[in-house]
Amino acid sequence: MPVGPRNAIDRLHSRDRLESIARLRSAVLAMDQVDVADWDDGALNDHLDELSATLCAIDAQVTRVAEAVRARGFRIAEPRAA
Repeated sequence: MPVGPRNAIDRLHSRDRLESIARLRSAVLAMDQVDVADWDDGALNDHLDELSATLCAIDAQVTRVAEAVRARGFRIAEPRAA
């Protein structure tokens, strides 16, 4: 198997892609740990501005990534149940 600059670049890109997917999965896991159902109304009200801004930023990033995938002609589909 040839080893050279092109092969090294391909490995680097592959690692970057895998790390990107790992970061997205980490974000999902982090959000799994957020449960505002247990917050009382006062706490929710105290943090509503920050929570709203954060949720809007998350939504914008998810939309950006999804649109970039769709712009390349790919479809985003729900995983099938096991």
